[in-house]
Amino acid sequence: MSPSSPWHRLPPVLVLLLVMLAGAAGAAPACPGAHGALSFPYALTPPPGWEHDRFAIQGGETVTIRDGAFTAAFTDPERADPASPYQGLPRWVAYEMRALRDADGHPLAPAGARRPRRWYELEQTAALWRDRPGIERAGLDWAYRGVATRWNRGHLAARAHADRLGWAAGCNSHVFVNAVPEQARLNQGEWQALENYAAAAANRFGRVWTIAGPLFEPGRPVETIGGAGVVPLAVPHALFKILAIETAAGLEARAFLFPQDAAYHRCGATPQEAYDFARFAVPLAELERTTGLRFFPLLSPAARAALEAASVAPPWPVAPEAYPTRCGPRPAPDAEGPE
Repeated sequence: MSPSSPWHRLPPVLVLLLVMLAGAAGAAPACPGAHGALSFPYALTPPPGWEHDRFAIQGGETVTIRDGAFTAAFTDPERADPASPYQGLPRWVAYEMRALRDADGHPLAPAGARRPRRWYELEQTAALWRDRPGIERAGLDWAYRGVATRWNRGHLAARAHADRLGWAAGCNSHVFVNAVPEQARLNQGEWQALENYAAAAANRFGRVWTIAGPLFEPGRPVETIGGAGVVPLAVPHALFKILAIETAAGLEARAFLFPQDAAYHRCGATPQEAYDFARFAVPLAELERTTGLRFFPLLSPAARAALEAASVAPPWPVAPEAYPTRCGPRPAPDAEGPE
């Protein structure tokens, strides 16, 4: 399905219906190629009642980009300081995720489409390479060429979480307004394990909001990726993630900070219960000071103080039965086959 195909001209509701029918029929779809288009592969909007930027995050010279599965605040190429390390990166991505269970209450892990060979570029980011001296390659994907074993295209809104809205939403997550250079072991370790936890928490509490983004420490040298003729991308010193839930007692949040120079545990080899997210806890006030963002600006001072005090508390307890996917070695298949 190319961007010029009829799929890309259909109303979003009809696209979602066709996606669901394809999944029910057992189809194995593939995310379409970009073929030079500067757009999401599918024109999607959030389901009715979903509020990805529920908390009206403030700060930074950004362009707001809204998709069916997330909202991103991308550093505005036309207005941001050219020396800012945030050039070419999202300042934050936020999204709401709701419980997903079958009729018997078991958690579901929806299958996604085959990922695209190259990630999608958007017109809103084209000023980073268009008519810029020394830039010969259009797009941000080129910066990641040859460094994948060290730096991944790290999703901020998780692909598996977007897939909960349909595989087309998962395809749309492969876009650079939703990605930063992320240490491969972090991306495939603690970050993935925390994504698993967030999905399980949504199954327990009904819904969870995630806010994630890059962090640069003032005065610290910044590494970049991208060779000659390519848009350079700064490697964040750390990535942050905030999880928020609403309970009868009110709004609660937990905040985490993952340094990019730390050692991490590969998800495929480390059991989910072995991950200790509490050691990455960080006060919300510290994140706001370092990033220049305001995460919950609409709260009253008293509510903000209570949220801040609890932001470094241990993660909420979630039973193993709530997890749709978990880290850890896969069980060896029965040598004698199924009975």
